Amino acid sequence: MKQERTVWNFFKRNAAYIILALCVLAIGLAITLVMVNRSAELSAQNDEREQVKVVTPEPTDDPSTPVQEPIDDTPVPDVPVVKVISFTMPVENATAVEDYTETLAYNSTLKRFEAHKAIDFFAEDGTPVYAAYDGVVSDVKTTLLTGTTVTIDHGNGLFTVYNSLTDGDKVFVGQSVKQGAEIGTVSTSNRQESKEGAHLHFQVVENGETINPAKYLAFAEK
Repeated sequence: MKQERTVWNFFKRNAAYIILALCVLAIGLAITLVMVNRSAELSAQNDEREQVKVVTPEPTDDPSTPVQEPIDDTPVPDVPVVKVISFTMPVENATAVEDYTETLAYNSTLKRFEAHKAIDFFAEDGTPVYAAYDGVVSDVKTTLLTGTTVTIDHGNGLFTVYNSLTDGDKVFVGQSVKQGAEIGTVSTSNRQESKEGAHLHFQVVENGETINPAKYLAFAEK
């Protein structure tokens, strides 16, 4: 009995310390449990990360496998449409043609050598002469030396010149003409080439320079 009393008195005297010790122990245990649970959660998250892997498809040489091309959003500029100009023959069924040349050639009328920057279409006097291409008549003139000349403006610095025509009033300045429209007739009105016979002296001027009409003429039709 005395021993039990002694124990009881011990607890009684040290109750506050015992309670404090128990509280500290409980707190320590709770902290330990929280740390263990947190460690377990982190370990589980790491395991999940290791299991998730990025799978990169292996390259294949199989032509049946569709390949997605990258989309190019760069705007495509409008490409201007270039109209090809092709002249028709200004004289049909010409009996002969004298070619354009920038070298000296003999002029039997003037009895001298000079460049012939035109194509001559020889035909009977009065043979119709046609506009080689659509345009607007920019000049009609008649002189004693060159005879009657009609000039047609085709736009963009391109002109056709029809010389040695018969005097007449088939066209006038400012008149719009279509390709193939009759604008005059062949004659010998150009006195500089009168000994050559009736013909059309046909020139092409591009950006102020007299050029070879063959650039635009479809000679397969000749």
